[in-house]
Amino acid sequence: MDEQAMRTRKQEQRRQLRARRAATYAGPGGAARREAEGRRLMEHAAPVIAAVEDSAAAARAVGAPPPLVAVYHPTATEADVLPLARRLAAAGARLVFPAAAGEELEWILWDGAADFHDSPGRGFGREPAGTRLGTRALEAAALVLAPAVAVDRSGTRIGHGAGYYDRALRMLPVGARVVAVIHPDELLPTNSLPRDRHDVPIPEVLTADGLVSLITSAGM
Repeated sequence: MDEQAMRTRKQEQRRQLRARRAATYAGPGGAARREAEGRRLMEHAAPVIAAVEDSAAAARAVGAPPPLVAVYHPTATEADVLPLARRLAAAGARLVFPAAAGEELEWILWDGAADFHDSPGRGFGREPAGTRLGTRALEAAALVLAPAVAVDRSGTRIGHGAGYYDRALRMLPVGARVVAVIHPDELLPTNSLPRDRHDVPIPEVLTADGLVSLITSAGM
């Protein structure tokens, strides 16, 4: 598939997936469903929370900085990752949220309690008013909870089209963990999404139905 054909296919799939998400999670009924799924998502996130707690304890024992965890402020129809973000802050992580900075993401510290405000960046969610760490902050990250429109079981992620996260994920150190957080029906069968040379594969997905390794389940 040539580059233009792939871009066209991605745009159409993105449009369809967004429309399905909006139809499923908009309005009072959708909000109630999202809230219920959010509680299940937290239950399945227990291994992620435990890993961060262990990392934070190990860092304290040797006087090292706490683990850096990147999260994001979800839209009203995305899977609600904020309760997990608060829990990770309580577990001892240092949390950062993204903000627009030209063609890159800039990362802003969040203390786990401060309010968020609307981002001036087009298409961005809300952001905290904390210290800005610049565009290279993920070079020290231990965990990234990444947004997505969908992910397939071969690890291909389709985002919102600007390529911000693909560029950011290339900065991660060896051993950093990446988990995309999506709705259950947005984890698609293997090879459902086109992948080009700019797309960074996703190794794990967290939904209200479970925490899934896409490395061990790639053939499903």
